[in-house]
Amino acid sequence: MIGLLALTVLGPLLLAVLAWLLPGERLARHLCLLGALLTFGIGGHALLQCAAHPGAFVLQEQHPWSQAFGIGFAFGVDGIGAAMLLLSGLITAVATILAWHQQDRSRLWHALVLLLLAGMNGVFTALDLVLFYVCWEVVLLPMLLLIGIWGGEQRRYAAIKFFVYTLAGSVGMLFLIVALWANTEPAGQQIALDVTARTWLSLPADALQMTLPRGFDLRHLALQWHVWHQQTLLGVPLSTFGFWAVMLACLVKVPAVPLHTWLPHAHVQAPTAISVLLAGVLLKLGVYGLYRIAWPLFPVEAAAFAPTLGWIGVAGILWGALVALGQTDLKRLVAYSSVSHMGFCLLGLAAGTVAGATGGIVQAFTHGLSSALLFLLVGVLYDRAHHRRIDGFGGLARPMPKFAWLLLLAALAGAGLPGLAGFPGEFLVLTGAFTAGGRWPWLGLLATGSVVLSAAYLLWTQMRVAYGPLRHPEHQDFADCDARERLAAAPLVLLLLVIGIWPGPLVDVLRAPCELLLHHVQGARP
Repeated sequence: MIGLLALTVLGPLLLAVLAWLLPGERLARHLCLLGALLTFGIGGHALLQCAAHPGAFVLQEQHPWSQAFGIGFAFGVDGIGAAMLLLSGLITAVATILAWHQQDRSRLWHALVLLLLAGMNGVFTALDLVLFYVCWEVVLLPMLLLIGIWGGEQRRYAAIKFFVYTLAGSVGMLFLIVALWANTEPAGQQIALDVTARTWLSLPADALQMTLPRGFDLRHLALQWHVWHQQTLLGVPLSTFGFWAVMLACLVKVPAVPLHTWLPHAHVQAPTAISVLLAGVLLKLGVYGLYRIAWPLFPVEAAAFAPTLGWIGVAGILWGALVALGQTDLKRLVAYSSVSHMGFCLLGLAAGTVAGATGGIVQAFTHGLSSALLFLLVGVLYDRAHHRRIDGFGGLARPMPKFAWLLLLAALAGAGLPGLAGFPGEFLVLTGAFTAGGRWPWLGLLATGSVVLSAAYLLWTQMRVAYGPLRHPEHQDFADCDARERLAAAPLVLLLLVIGIWPGPLVDVLRAPCELLLHHVQGARP
């Protein structure tokens, strides 16, 4: 039988086919919303299950694909995967509501969004490396078409640049899959089980050892890290090749400096709903890949590379904030702010502390909410003014008071104001850096400077757009946020407030898998 997690992948795929083949634009958008709400509901259920079973993978299911090669449709989520699945459903629902009146080839639009949703859900729920890779690549095609068909004047350039960057970054992962199979013993390997292994594999506490079957189960692969460390590929240790293959694929998707240049082009040219999906969910695939693939499978290399990743994270934090400060286009400003905020995810994981790693994934989740709201509001302005120049606005709080309040909330959440959802993740990351010892407090100190910079560019933008005199008399007739736009913003606003005031439940459910991950990394020795 198909379980709940498989349904989050196969359900949107089936709905995509129906949306494309069945006549009626209204039916297509309702099917797209149904797929998003299905994902959101299952993600919420999985998150509750993870809260009841800290650190364990829940809702596990296994469907054979190729028994000869050990490949299967294996699904399961821990707290990290469940949170990302919930976010995927929520942001897709918001994007669908924003595109509710899409007229140009509406059925194709919604079918592609559902295909994108299926791919994202597959990444967050897959427990098989081959399935993970397939879903990782599947998301490229619908995003390429959504930007390339419905984007702005330079949409083809932006779409191709996005596609080439992300596809090239992932090629090494395909070679890694082949190499892992070639270097795995056909008879399987017997290993001793520690607390991490028993929890990941849902085994009783008195289980001391087991024989791992040959295949691509991510939990089994993670427990054989010493095998990859001893094997070679192209003259280098297989673990070194594998780590860099996964690392490159993830850093392109985050995106980390200096691999970030595709992001501003993609955001500027993408329609509003697609920018919401890109910032809200797609960037999180890179962070998730680090937590799920790079660190568990190659713990020795991860520990050695962690300081460099910390510097990369800080470089992204400061560079993104400084460049955002000088932007004149609203979309480019929010795009560079995403580069800055995603740098906190890298710094938190690299610090190697429970607080830092937990903060990194909390930051990924909450950034999905605040960035989606910011892009939504930029789209509101563009629908009325047909431009995004910051200096082309001013005084919009008078004709658009609801918009001004929403923009202020999004800006304050992005700036990490205590009491809003942007604060817990940044606070935990900085706490993790300052308590890690060695050079990490210096990295934490540098990252703290971005708090001032983010407040500067976000609140300065708020002041220039919403406050002051009404610079253009024709803006007096701008309509405030309508019911559809307020409905799309409502769940984002609610979660930004709830998580900001009461972050404990989210932090707790994410802390347990982070503790196990760090226990695994710190226990690995070359």
